Amino acid sequence: MSGTVKRRSMTGIEVRLRRIFREDDRSVVVALDHAQFQGAIPGLESMRSIVKQVVAGGADGVILNPGAARDCAEIYAGRCALIVRVTGASTSYNPAFDYHRQICSIEQAVALGADAVIAMGFVGNEGEVGSLALLSEIADTCHRFGVPLIAEMLPAAEGKFQDADWIGLAARVGYELGADIIKAYTTGTDADVQIISNCLLPFLAAGGPKSSNPAAIASQAIARGAAGVAFGRNVFGGENPEQVVRDLVGAVHVMYEEEAG
Repeated sequence: MSGTVKRRSMTGIEVRLRRIFREDDRSVVVALDHAQFQGAIPGLESMRSIVKQVVAGGADGVILNPGAARDCAEIYAGRCALIVRVTGASTSYNPAFDYHRQICSIEQAVALGADAVIAMGFVGNEGEVGSLALLSEIADTCHRFGVPLIAEMLPAAEGKFQDADWIGLAARVGYELGADIIKAYTTGTDADVQIISNCLLPFLAAGGPKSSNPAAIASQAIARGAAGVAFGRNVFGGENPEQVVRDLVGAVHVMYEEEAG
């Protein structure tokens, strides 16, 4: 089953995966890494404040850029897994948004206490070759250090962000290049079942545009085989991020308890 955390021979990876996924092999991750690209957008003006709310809501993991990871360490340490963003460098002022480079070494991420790292993989645009080559290099380094790699796979051609064929290809490419977890958009249709099954790794559904009911999106993704969610704007962009996280935890983990019961 694609939503099951794979048992690997690399002990470091397995140990860190267990900090991200609960015993039900599911996880609620909150992405708070947007400011490196977009600046202090609403909800991310104070990183310490939003991290406190996310942790209080019961998130299993939080995605942070290196600077925020260092600044907020005492807030999440021992309470929430740290996932460090290791690719980026372009901003919203750059029309070539896919111009990503490595912004944090795996050694630096380990020094920050990372339980995993996350890197982008772009498919279908001019940046594809460089992006995927870098993703492969990062995967190799991660496995030498025993650090799980989350590949955030994005169809970058215009109009293809939520195209089932493109998402499916992108997700599978992440597996083929050595990732341990896939983060990607879903279509919100039954096509997601095949996308998730064919990626052969635990699949974290990305949140996408702001929704009035993030928990419903999470429930839908879980029902179609996802191992959890990695939502950003749908958490920090709301009036009560802590409650949104609680609702997501209920949708992702309580559903499992009901199934098991």
